[in-house]
Amino acid sequence: MGETFSIHLDKVTDAVLAAIPAASFKAMEHLRQVAVSRTPIETGDLRSSAETRPAPNGASVYFAGPYGRYQHYEFLHHERGGERLYLSSSVLSETPKVLEILTQELSKVIE
Repeated sequence: MGETFSIHLDKVTDAVLAAIPAASFKAMEHLRQVAVSRTPIETGDLRSSAETRPAPNGASVYFAGPYGRYQHYEFLHHERGGERLYLSSSVLSETPKVLEILTQELSKVIE
């Protein structure tokens, strides 16, 4: 009897682990959208360079190279919109929503 319960938990664990990359991608896609809305606008290239990249154990939000870091960290006046620390501020403000998305997606697997 205890063995049957253990086997069932193993299947649930395997299903949850398998669902993490897709759930993470969905959550990071939300984060990307918010970060893009805060990204400084000069030509729009930086905003259009944003992407959500899948990974074996999750996903990440990516902005293109040195220019993205420069716009993120430097104290610049953004006349056409956007803000400094566009990705960091999005992570801070959107953590509850990211966790909510992860919870919803992983709960589907458990139910």
